Amino acid sequence: MFNLPPGTLWLTLVMVICFALQNILEGPAWSWFMSTLAFVSTAFWPPGGEGPNLSALPSLVTYAFLHADFMHLALNLGFLLAFGSFVERHLGLLPYLLLFALTAAAGALAEFWFRGDAPLAMIGASGAVYGMTGAAMRFMFSSREPGQRRRALSFVLVFMGLNLAFGISGLGDFLAGAQIGWKAHAGGFIAGAVLSFLLPGGRPPRLQPPDAGH
Repeated sequence: MFNLPPGTLWLTLVMVICFALQNILEGPAWSWFMSTLAFVSTAFWPPGGEGPNLSALPSLVTYAFLHADFMHLALNLGFLLAFGSFVERHLGLLPYLLLFALTAAAGALAEFWFRGDAPLAMIGASGAVYGMTGAAMRFMFSSREPGQRRRALSFVLVFMGLNLAFGISGLGDFLAGAQIGWKAHAGGFIAGAVLSFLLPGGRPPRLQPPDAGH
């Protein structure tokens, strides 16, 4: 954990702190905390409104710091630590944090758009985490090794194929015991892949030579 790049470490700590607050707060304090940070479609775009509620725009990102239970948090953190740290070492701190925010927003907007008029309340970092996997593919494909490019392509096809299959069949919701934002996953993944080409950075991380005599 101490070898994590700073952005991934900070995001991890914020998610853990938010999860702790979810389990500590009670009553009106808990309700305020959840309603303020979660993405709620009726608050973001009031029924009958002609546009989004500007005061709810931060929820496009803040919902990513809330999680339903420990397993939900652990799964998202596992992917974030694996793919997020890889992407941050290529992009750098500020572009990486911007990528996290934009892919989280893309995931929420994708779920909101395809949900239609049905009310939506969403929490979890899955959209942003899928965004990191999409961005990671860019750097894996840029490798000069054909074997690594083939593995990256296989990963993309399997990753998105399973997401599509579980989403269409409803099997993912059944296995998880809750409704899963598969459209948010796809939206975050596509946004991450595209933004990885548009954001500054993208250079391979420099490897530090080992210290002599240690």
